[in-house]
Amino acid sequence: MMPTMSFTAVWPTTDAAGAESADEMTVETPDDVDALLRRLAEPGAGPAVVEHRERDLIEDTEGLLGPPGKTRIPDHDVAAAVHAGYGYLTYADPDHDYATLAGEPNSPGYRSEYVDFPAGAGVPVVVLAAALKEFLATARRPGDVAWTAASPGEG
Repeated sequence: MMPTMSFTAVWPTTDAAGAESADEMTVETPDDVDALLRRLAEPGAGPAVVEHRERDLIEDTEGLLGPPGKTRIPDHDVAAAVHAGYGYLTYADPDHDYATLAGEPNSPGYRSEYVDFPAGAGVPVVVLAAALKEFLATARRPGDVAWTAASPGEG
């Protein structure tokens, strides 16, 4: 029996009073992807960092999460968001430079504390859902969507 593919999404939240916290969800099924996107569309939800559990961990040689060489980190950098009715996704791994979805030209930019999505990077939420479902099933960069290289200063 094949193990279930899954990824974990973690995102910041801010409530109506301005209090900050975080939320987390383990995604194992296509229906879970849809539930995640509904949660990311809620007021106060920020972009989610997405870590696929079937991908490799690599040595943190730059010291991003502790002393260099002492910690293992995901070999991929993925963030997903829902903002102003659009879906946003960034992706990088050892085989792919940091990129955003090639979205609709009239989609607004979305800036957060740790990831910026440029104007024109937003896609219909159903397109984001399909991309995340493909990532869930394959643990690889979604190939059924178009990507554009991120500009310097993004990410």
